[in-house]
Amino acid sequence: MRTDYLKLFFLLNKRLFRKTGFIVILCMIPVIVFGMKLVSQRESGIVRIAVVDEGSPEGGRVADMLLKEKSVFLYSLYTDEEKAVDDLNGNRVDAVWVFPKDYDERISAYTKGLMGADETEEVPAVLVTEREDTILLQLARLELFGSMYSGLSFSLYNNFISLEISGADTEEAASYYRNGKSTGDLFKYRDYSGRSSEAADGNEDGYLMAPVKGLLLLLVLLCGLSAAMYYRDDIDKEIFTWMPVGNKWIFEHMYLLTALLAGGAAVLLTFYATGLASGADEALRMLIFVISCSCFCSVIRKLTPGLKSLATAIPVLMLVMLAACPVFVYLRQLKVLQLAMPPFYYLMADNNPRYLTYFAVYTVVTIAVDVLLGRGSRCSG
Repeated sequence: MRTDYLKLFFLLNKRLFRKTGFIVILCMIPVIVFGMKLVSQRESGIVRIAVVDEGSPEGGRVADMLLKEKSVFLYSLYTDEEKAVDDLNGNRVDAVWVFPKDYDERISAYTKGLMGADETEEVPAVLVTEREDTILLQLARLELFGSMYSGLSFSLYNNFISLEISGADTEEAASYYRNGKSTGDLFKYRDYSGRSSEAADGNEDGYLMAPVKGLLLLLVLLCGLSAAMYYRDDIDKEIFTWMPVGNKWIFEHMYLLTALLAGGAAVLLTFYATGLASGADEALRMLIFVISCSCFCSVIRKLTPGLKSLATAIPVLMLVMLAACPVFVYLRQLKVLQLAMPPFYYLMADNNPRYLTYFAVYTVVTIAVDVLLGRGSRCSG
């Protein structure tokens, strides 16, 4: 009798959706993402810095620039250094930056010193106090220098005019400097997919949303690995001995795809609803991802000797993929591991269209490996 695979697929889906836990997981996906989206749009930062403005014009300008600029560093304005240091000692801020009253004079003295025209002892323009010197605080100081650069540049120009050109009208020179400076962008962002700096600047989701896509892809793969574990358990219990399952390879992938398609559809709809994706390319990547995950999970099942070893391998695999795939960071040193993982190709293809071709090749290779391991058997688990 010819196997009705469509009917089998329907029955497997019906069996899966009777499990309350699976329904809860699918419903949690959009709730979690929308929640993170709301949190990311609120005031948040990975480092809190107290900016103390003691009243200098240029120091106030720099402090205002830091406070208004969108950044992963969260700046708070203080007028009292002592209060800021108390908050530092109380672990309420991570660093204190003080712009003293004579900030403008200190900057001028510094730039004169660069020209060799000022032999007086240089006094630091900004006083920085930290509990410890971390990588994040070093990056924050780079942002501080970027904000100070405009004032430094003008001070150096102004001192050059005053010291090197006798009889020059400094007010006229200052007016020329301010009216003649460029208002264009020094850098222009562009990725492999052709998105410009305007598209990048238009992303208001914040850094908290950056790893969400990778985490949700791992969740889809986890659905497939869990289905592979349940399939192994059903085979061991001989649940399907009475069913005309036909070709075992096809039946196994129908079993895995019930969970993968449901998880992939929920994640894809969430991508579109939250603005993490747009266009038909995302649907194509998700389709390839689901197929590759089905074969990947089948290969993992076949390579593990039993149910306990498969259950043990799943959390290990998830941790390895979380570290190796570019969810949070891209570690080139783990390239060999990355090439064996479906989420790696999806995330890379998101910005580089070439990886969509690599993704398709990877999927074909994974199907071939899975077929070879299964030997096309109609009966063996």
